[in-house]
This record gives sequence, structure tokens and C-alpha cells, in this order.
Amino acid sequence: MNGQRIGRSIRALRHRRDWTQAELGRRAGCSHAVISRLERGNLRACSLSRLERILEALDARLVAFVDWRGGELDRLLDADHALLQERWAARKASGRWESRQEVTYNEYGDRGSIDDLAYDETTGTLLVSELKTGIYDAGRTLMKTDEKARLAAGISRRFGWKVRHVVGCFVIADTRTNRRRVAEHDALFARYTCRGRAALAWLRDPTPAIEGLLLFVPLSDVRGTHGRRAGRQRVRRPHGSPSVRTEPKTA
Repeated sequence: MNGQRIGRSIRALRHRRDWTQAELGRRAGCSHAVISRLERGNLRACSLSRLERILEALDARLVAFVDWRGGELDRLLDADHALLQERWAARKASGRWESRQEVTYNEYGDRGSIDDLAYDETTGTLLVSELKTGIYDAGRTLMKTDEKARLAAGISRRFGWKVRHVVGCFVIADTRTNRRRVAEHDALFARYTCRGRAALAWLRDPTPAIEGLLLFVPLSDVRGTHGRRAGRQRVRRPHGSPSVRTEPKTA
């Protein structure tokens, strides 16, 4: 994170509200000295959680960026997303779904990209799928997904589709962390009631009325890869080997 930029941002937002450093500190639950050090670019002045509270008090949020080997991380993350998209396409390969991937839109100031847009002509059902390799900000993710579902019928007109029903869908990489995070936000995901085998059955025959789908899709074939993929490995030491190399004792 760029400490100088964050510091200037905090100062500019504080001035916009005509707050003193003490006033911002009071609203964020910290001292004015912490605000002062942050505004000078010293990110070590507070913890990450406190920094987020300070920005929330200013009606702002922290967006962190991880860089690795000059773009290699983007290629790694894109590979995960592309594989999830491939697995999802295979799940819908019943012959009745006509699909479009990465459908961009710019409607009345709302802009973005729909990961997978699929249409069933028989029932007039439009399936709006959001593909996630990880669940990080559930509230924000669901808000953006609602936006896409709301606009999807209009967006689909460019393909000549005659939509009668719109169904939202979450396709999530099947990991223990993702399952835990969905469970932790059960109230937010509650309307995605069609899951597991019932969801797969609905894909083959989307006649029953449903509110939303949620499926966990594995990214790796454990039998073929032993569960090891780029970005998903666990570090294991050989049995009985020391974690720290020691020098042999000399007489």
C-alpha cells in the first residue's frame, strides 16, 4: 500500500467534511495523534482494522492491491477464473442453454461485466451467473450481483432473447474457506435456495420457478492432481525432517 497516497486521501476527505484530526479520531475511536501520523504517510501508526474504521468514518473504504512478479499474479488468478468458467460451462452442457461469457454493460451509469449469461428458449429463462474463486466481501458482491440481475433482461436484447424470467446464480470454487464464508453469511445468501443436486436437476429442466441457484464447483481433480494446483498447495515437510537446519556439533 502507498502510505503517502493513503495519508493524502485521509487528509482531503477530512478537510471536505471540515473536521479536525481530533473530531475524526473521536468518530473512528482513536486519538488525533494516530490521525496525524497516518496523514503523514506512516501506516505503522495503527492496525489495518483501525485504518479501515477511520476510512469508514469518512465514508470511504480501503482497496488493497497485491503485485507479484510484474503481472504473474494476474495470470494465476485469471487461470483459476477461466477454469471455473470452463467447469461451469460443462455443467450447463445439456444442449438447451445458449450462453455468452464476459458480457459487458453500461446502463444508466451502472457498468460492469456479467461472467456468464445463459438463455433457455423453451421457458424464456435467463440465467445470470456470477463466478467466484473466493468470497471476500459478501455484502458488496451480492449488491453487484443484484445490479446485474436487474439489468440482465435489457442487456440480453442485443442477442434477440425474449426473456420471461431472470434467475440469479452463484458459482463458487469448492473450498472449505468458501463454504465457511457462505455459511457465515447465510442470511445474505438465503434467497439462493436451489443448491447441490437440486440445482443440477434444474439446469437440465428449468421449468420450476426458483429464486436463485448456488453451486460449489471443484477446480481440481483430487485423484489426478493429489489436490495440488498453483495457488492451492499446502506446504508439507517430509516426515521426521527438522523445520530448522542445525549445524553438526564439533568435538
